[in-house]
This record gives sequence, structure tokens and C-alpha cells, in this order.
Amino acid sequence: MDNARWIRINGIFDLVVAADRARRAVLLRELAAGDATIVAEVEELVAAADRTNGLLDEPPLEILGSGESAFLVPGRTLVDRTLGAYCVTREIGRGGMGVVYEGVRVDNQFHQRVAIKSLGVGLDRPELHWRFKRERQILAGLTHPNIAALYDGGATEDGIPYLVMEFVPGMPIDEWCNTRQLSIAQRLDLFRQVCDAIQFAHGKLVVHRDLKPGNVLVTAGGVVKVLDFGIAKLLSPDSETGLASDITREGLAPLTTGYASPEQARGEEVTVAADVYSLGVILYRLLTGGSPYDVTGKSAGEVLSILNTRPPRALREAVTDGSARQRGMDNAQRLRGALAGELEAIVMMTLRKEPERRYASVSALSQDLLRYLKGLPVHAQPDTWLYRVRKFAQRQRALVAATTIALLALIGATAFSLRSASLAREEARRATIMAEYLRAIVGAADPSHYSTLRSGRSDVTLSEVLDSTLARVERDLASEPRVRADMYWTLGNAFRVFNKHAVAALLLDSARILHSQTLGDQSLDVTRDIHYGALLHQETGRSDLAIVGLRDALARYRQMPAPPDTEVTDVLVSLGQALGVGLQQREEGVALLTEAERREQSRAAPRWALLGTAQSALGATLLSGTDVVATDSAFARAVESYRHDSTRTRAELAFALLNWGTAIGRRGNHLRAVALKREGLHSLQQVYGPTHSLTAVFQQRLGEELVQLDSLTAARLVVDSAIAIQGTLAPRNYLEFGIALRLLGAVERKSGNLAQAERHLTRARAMLDSMGTVRTVPQIGIHTEFSRLLEARNRVEPARLELEQAYATARDRLGPAHVLTLATAGHLADFAARHGDPERAAALRKDSAAMGRGAR
Repeated sequence: MDNARWIRINGIFDLVVAADRARRAVLLRELAAGDATIVAEVEELVAAADRTNGLLDEPPLEILGSGESAFLVPGRTLVDRTLGAYCVTREIGRGGMGVVYEGVRVDNQFHQRVAIKSLGVGLDRPELHWRFKRERQILAGLTHPNIAALYDGGATEDGIPYLVMEFVPGMPIDEWCNTRQLSIAQRLDLFRQVCDAIQFAHGKLVVHRDLKPGNVLVTAGGVVKVLDFGIAKLLSPDSETGLASDITREGLAPLTTGYASPEQARGEEVTVAADVYSLGVILYRLLTGGSPYDVTGKSAGEVLSILNTRPPRALREAVTDGSARQRGMDNAQRLRGALAGELEAIVMMTLRKEPERRYASVSALSQDLLRYLKGLPVHAQPDTWLYRVRKFAQRQRALVAATTIALLALIGATAFSLRSASLAREEARRATIMAEYLRAIVGAADPSHYSTLRSGRSDVTLSEVLDSTLARVERDLASEPRVRADMYWTLGNAFRVFNKHAVAALLLDSARILHSQTLGDQSLDVTRDIHYGALLHQETGRSDLAIVGLRDALARYRQMPAPPDTEVTDVLVSLGQALGVGLQQREEGVALLTEAERREQSRAAPRWALLGTAQSALGATLLSGTDVVATDSAFARAVESYRHDSTRTRAELAFALLNWGTAIGRRGNHLRAVALKREGLHSLQQVYGPTHSLTAVFQQRLGEELVQLDSLTAARLVVDSAIAIQGTLAPRNYLEFGIALRLLGAVERKSGNLAQAERHLTRARAMLDSMGTVRTVPQIGIHTEFSRLLEARNRVEPARLELEQAYATARDRLGPAHVLTLATAGHLADFAARHGDPERAAALRKDSAAMGRGAR
């Protein structure tokens, strides 16, 4: 079976096995589109999945003792053998029932190192062969950036099954952290990558059951890779065949010493809570350098007794001066102080002996760690009134201090540049009013002042504070136009974050008018108002207005004798994005973004979020060309920049993953693109929530890849969700709304609902036409999709005209060597070949080949 066919079977299986049993047969016939072989393969996998009675109730297996060689076939090795497209080069590990080899790809497609896992025992056992096949299916569904990927699988000529997986050159997570002396916050940030991977697996109904530092590697670039998913399950006994006692007698036991949960040690039912426990042991080691229990050299019975009867050691008991230094601290006492309280409560909650008293999910554990990092109350702590008051007060002091420092810094710079003592005093007076006003607003954010307390809530959201503040500004600051202008600017940008674009636009416009009246039209403040007003236009789809504003702001900044470096770089990035990504004006976009990256890299302390955004935008601009190496390099640099502070740059990382997925999808690897875009969507939703306008955009981009994979049910779900979000926005983003409708039209066309597809596409075209001329790429998509719809209705000539228009638009506006131009030329050539015009097809392919070579 070739890889493309296996990917299709895998996707169909995921949808069918998740459906109600009564609908499975109909859904399978629909998805298989008449392919009887696919129907048979999926039916076999579904039946096998049903026979296992779920994947959550089988314990992991590990060889205990030194008798593992007895279970491996003597003298059997795969070294120097060729398995499909891969050559086995050397053995790199063995244990239990399997052997792991290193291999390389040898089919001249590209160079690739891989890990090859083979089954070394049970070659005469049909049930193990089936379980190995099922294992491949499970791993094929675990496509996640933090999980070692499955590339291929099969069996040798003499019947040895094997899996070809991603080769991960990395270090165990605890060693990686210690050698780099990572701080507590950095270790938590890295650990949350592990949580993301495990939560993803749990969503696929797969429990790892053998989590330990050796199965969690970190690459040189700081990316976590979790290994050995499901291998333990593969080798575990089947509840229906009654093989448990046989395997146990062969020397296997259902635990990994030191990391197994109490219920695993007892051989009881294993759920997601077992992985939560194992993650807690790993987190304990990352924070302290020690383990909650000392089970070294203990027998299985002694381990069971310890796990069931003894409480875990407090974190402070495992700390030493050496472990403190590995975490960037002078002595053990400082580390004990850092771990006391909330962090200890989080770890101890994961290690509770009763599974139901641990965190309900790995995601809940990860979210509590994020709350700790952000200074918010954590769920592991007792929810007392005093605790919440203390945390709320800490957040207030941080906000007021940050605001005051920022304002005073701005005042100091302005006063120095103007060299006017009287003006400096006025600026200081204004800052005092501003700081006191903000302090009063934040200090008034007492839950008892808000009616929401009556509905059972005990905290106040920032959105509620902003609404209250806006209502008071006009009244309280009527005699202070300059202070009022600053408040309007601050509030306008805050309302942007909360998706209240109409209010934000009014506030930023009011700020510009008041700043112009009080400071003059060429002032720094007016330039900032223009700058951030342009960003608001960019977020709401008005790229034409955004570009005008950004060009104006950049010109004003460049004319200043000492322009603020942050704003200049920010405008370069935003304008580069608008031109290079939005308008596909690649040359100018690359120049602006390259300048932004160079400026930021030259700083002694780069602002990682800004640097990452410049690099990500550069990658998104380069993906329109054919320089794959430069594109991937830019995205890789962006991800590395964001990893420096990924807790606080989750949204920026999401955009990098989204655009990298787009680049990979355009090369035809839609499965990998889906994985990247899903991770990006997950990261973005953690910041903005499920109903934000950006969430809709990410869902649409994910839908594009799902449509290409013919995963129509999944595509319809994400696109419908995006359209529902778009319908709630004011003002409505017609550009993104039109893109969503075009995708829905494609789904309906592929589903055979041609009339419904035409309604969606007609509405999408009307929306995009209302946007003016800044819609080149979406316009190409509409022409192409209309052509496919018309061709499906046997209206060949109108279909040809639509596709010719798509090609002309791409060639004239994007250039003959643009990747979309080349792709559209290929579509048109295929169309001509299908409809009796081989000369036109040959000419298009010849021109496309020449243009592609010219671009390289």
C-alpha cells in the first residue's frame, strides 16, 4: 500500500470510528467513494478497535531483570537490509520485545535519518502481528509537533513487522534542563510542551503509560519530542485472548519503576490519570532534581507497598545546593523558597494516590502551571478569600508599576528632547494625573463593586474594568484634553484585544484629534495614533487603509531625529506583512522584513516576540516563491525566537505555525500542514478563546488543508464554526467571511451538493468584490473554485473562462514566477488536457517549467 493511500485510509478510519455505530456503514461508503478495498480495510480496523474495548484499560509492559535477550529471535538483525525506501544502518537500542535501528532514506527523493522499530519476538503469534498493525494506525493518528512522527511501516519479506519513525537527536528533558541551567519558569515552559503532546494523545484515546525522562527528549533547538507512544500497549496482553498470565510469566510487569502510578503498580484499570501521575513525577524531578519516592533497587512488592502507603516527599526535602545551582540559584534555601506554596501544591495534586483526586486532565495541569506563571490563583491551592485577595493585589501592583514606569519613561524622553524645564514639569504633572487615575481605576476593581458577584463569580474581568473606565474618562478628565487623549489611546488598544473593533476605532481616532490639537500634527503621539489605527484596519481586513496608514507612520518616524526604535521596527514588520503576505508584493515585503530582523538582532537584548514576528512574516512572504530553504529557515528562526518566552508569545507562535503549515501545504504535504495548523489553532485559542475573530481565521486556514485531504466532515465543522464567529463581528470582516464561504462552497461541491455550493460561492464573490482591489489571492481562489463547480456541471466553456481569469490575475498581479501563478497554470493545463486541447496544455506546462527554473 502506498503512503498516500494509507493516509486516506487513516483519515477515513478516524472519522468512522468516532461516529455513532448506526451511522458508520453509511459514512464509510460515502467517504470511500465506491472503493471496495478501502471499505474492507477500514471495516477491519474498526472491528479490531471495537474488539480492544478501548485503549485506556491496558497496562504498559516493561522487562524487569536481565532476561530480555530470551525474547528476541537469536541472530536476527535488520542491519544493512532495505525496507521500502529506507536502508537500516545500525542498531541503536533494544529492550522488551523489540529492537530499534537507525536508517536513512535511499530512494533519492531527499535525505532523511529515521528510527526503525521492529518486532523481535512473537513472530508466530497472529495476535501480536495484528496489534503491530493496529499500533501503526494509532501512531499515524498522533501527528503533533511534540510527538515523534510515524513515517511508514510494513513487514519484511520474512514477516518481521516494522515501523519507520522520526529520528530524534536529543537529550532527556531533565538532562537538557540541567546542562543549560534553566530557571524554574523556563523549565515549566518546556514542561508545558510535554503536556500539549500528551493531551493531544489523550484526545485520540491513547494513554502513554510509560512516561519518564528517557521517553521525553529535547532537541538542540529546544523542541520537545515524546517517544514510544503505544509501544507498551502493543506488547500488553489482550483482555479477550487471555494472554495476560502467559506474558506475565515470561518476566513482564505492568509498571516502569519510579514513574508508574499506584493503580498501575496494582495492575488496575489505567486511565488518563496515570499519565497525570507520571507527568507529576517528571515535574518533581525537573523542579528539585530528585524523586518523590526512593524505589531504587526495590522489588516489585516493595515498590507497590511504597506507592500505596507512603506520602511523597515534600519538594524541599529533595533539594540540594547542586540542584539549586543547576536552576540558576545560589543555594538550596533560595530554591526551597521558590518551590514552596503554589508550585508544591500543583506537584502534590498530580501525585495523589486516588486517581479521581488528581487533575482531571493534562490540560488542567498545564493551565494551572500557566496561571502560576502569570501570577493568577492556581486551582491546586485552597480557594480561600485571603489567597484570592493576595493574588489580586499582586496583579494590581504589577499593572500600576508597569504603567507608571512606562509613562515616566515616555515623559523623561519627551522632556529631554524638548529641553524645556517648564514643559518637563507639565509632562510630569500630566503623568501624575494619569498614574493616579489608573491607580484609582485598578484599585476600584473590587468584586463587591460589580453586580456579577451576585451570579456567583468572585473575580472581575479586565474587560469589565475597561468598560467601567471608558464610561468615566469623558466626565473625570473633561479639563485635561492631553491626559484624555492618552487614555483614549490606551483604551483603544485594549479594546482591540477584546475584539471590540468599532469602539477601538472611535477611541484611536479621538486620541489622534486631541493629540493633534494639544501637541501638533507632527508629534510622536499623533504618529503613534496613526500607526495603531493602521493596525486596527489591518485586523479588520481593510488592508488598503492599513497600508496608507503604515506608510504614513513609517515616513513620520524616519523624519524624527531620534525615532523610538520599537515603533519603527513594529511598523516595518506590519507594513512588510501587509505588502509581502497580503498583496504578494514580495520584493518590497522582503526588504522591509529583512531590515526589521537586522535591526532587532543588532540589539544587545533582542525583543524575542518582535524578532520572531519579523522572521515569521518573512517566511510567510517567502513562501510565495520557490526558495524552500529560505522559507523554512525563516520559520525555524521564528519558532526558535518564540521559544525563548513561549508562555508569553503563544499567539505569535501560533501565527508562525499557521504560516509554516501553509508553506508546507502548498508543497502538497497537507497532512503535515494540518498538524502545524492544528497546533497553531490550539495555541491561539488559549490566548484569545474560541470566539475571537482570529480563531475564525485560523479555523479557515485549517479548513483549506482538510478540503485538500477530502476530510469533508472535519472541514465542514471548522468552516461552519468560523462562519458563525464571523457573523458576530462588528464591523464584519468581509475578506475573511468571503474566504470562509468559498471553502464551504468547495466542501459542498466535493460532497455533490452543487446548488448549495453555487449559493456559497456567489455570496463569497459578492463579499470579496465589496473589498476593493486588495484581494488578489482570494480572488484567484474564487475563480478556481467556480471553474471546478462549472466543470462538475459540464459547463466546460464557462469553467475554462473562470480558470483563464484566475491564471491571468495571478500572472499580472503576482508575477509569472509566483508559486500561485505556477499552480494555477498547472490547473489550467490539466483542464485543457481533459477537454481536448493538448497543445494548450503542453504550452502551459512548458511556460510553467521555464518560469519555475527562472525563479530558482
